[in-house]
Amino acid sequence: MGTVVLPQLPPKKVFGNTDRDFINERKEALQKYLEGILFNPLLASSLPVKRFLDPTNYTRNFLEEARQNVHIVLRSGGSHEVTEVLPSCGTRIAKEYFLAHPLADSKTQHVLWWAPFGPDKAMNLRDTHATLTALVQCQHPYIVPAVSSIASEAGVCVVRPWFPQGSLRDRIHQTKPQGNSLVKYSSDKFIPIEQTDCAVYGRQILEALLFLHEKGIGHGHLHTGNLVIDNNVCRLLDLENQVVGLPNHIRSHMIHHRKINSMEAIDVYCFGHALYEMVFSKRLTDNTCTEFPPESPALSRSVLESILSAEACKNGLPTIAGLLTHPFFNQTPLHSHEKPSLRLPSSVKQAIAVAQEAMLERLAADQKKVRQQRKLSKAEAFVTQQSIKSRSKKNLHLETNDLLAKNNQRSSGDFKSNSAAQQDMNIRR
Repeated sequence: MGTVVLPQLPPKKVFGNTDRDFINERKEALQKYLEGILFNPLLASSLPVKRFLDPTNYTRNFLEEARQNVHIVLRSGGSHEVTEVLPSCGTRIAKEYFLAHPLADSKTQHVLWWAPFGPDKAMNLRDTHATLTALVQCQHPYIVPAVSSIASEAGVCVVRPWFPQGSLRDRIHQTKPQGNSLVKYSSDKFIPIEQTDCAVYGRQILEALLFLHEKGIGHGHLHTGNLVIDNNVCRLLDLENQVVGLPNHIRSHMIHHRKINSMEAIDVYCFGHALYEMVFSKRLTDNTCTEFPPESPALSRSVLESILSAEACKNGLPTIAGLLTHPFFNQTPLHSHEKPSLRLPSSVKQAIAVAQEAMLERLAADQKKVRQQRKLSKAEAFVTQQSIKSRSKKNLHLETNDLLAKNNQRSSGDFKSNSAAQQDMNIRR
């Protein structure tokens, strides 16, 4: 698969493969093999791995389901025609992409994506329609709004502009957006982004996030695959992910940190991961970063430490407004004077607030489960340690008793020998 280095499978046996010791050794080795695969985020989120671990939910033909739903949506009043399928070009399994053009203009190219509703869906169909309609009207120099979006009982169909240069992640890995994501992003070909560009793109992202949060809506799904560089301007994509109820792509990291308990904290934490990928041209595979390369620039490292260090995740993340005052960003000039605009009716604001609260409650519940599991693991480790100490003391006590018994036997034997010798001498006399 691309240039992904897979861990080696443990060796097999032709004879003696039913021995209990061999079975236990192979079981442990297979567990390490599986952990090695799941440690790679690309492999962990790939369809073959998902199907192996959860065949009940991942044996469906997601592409065919998307084709059928897109066909139904477009036939019932869509304004576009699909021209090409882009299989697996994104990292989400159930989110399928297509190239399309407007019926009135065959030369204009757009990208159309379909996604079924996810586990964080909390809006009814009416509120979903109203929210998608409002987001289409968003105007901001650092946000790409959708051209159109339609919701059905099964999911959401979104049409947005097509950027042939691909996302920021495509740029880092020097790939084209049409390729398979597992092959594209496992390539060892990448180009680093200049520090000045990281500062510019970072500030533009933060300005877009600040605008959204002032309107009462978070992005919730920020990563380099949802960022595009257009005329040296970094712009956010796919505001609709949150409406669809899709889980965050690094949610498995966020459940380890209790302080990630708001939409702003989620966006700041995701921003830290995106900035890390921009600065070092690779994704952060852990939920915190304890060591940064010594050659990393001081200013960008300072920003990353304030977001991704274990202390920051434990004590609380900075705010978006606070990050904008950091020297890495506040010394970067912005040349756009376009006035942003996003009008959200009160009913839409209420629906968004309810949906975000439901998502945060589910996240908090999973964070609690992780803490409980951590406590349970510590308790089990303590009991095991105490049991080992108890066994060691017991064995030491038994060994001491055995040694004393042997010494007593030797003393008794010596005494009996001396008595017998004395009696023998008396008889001789």
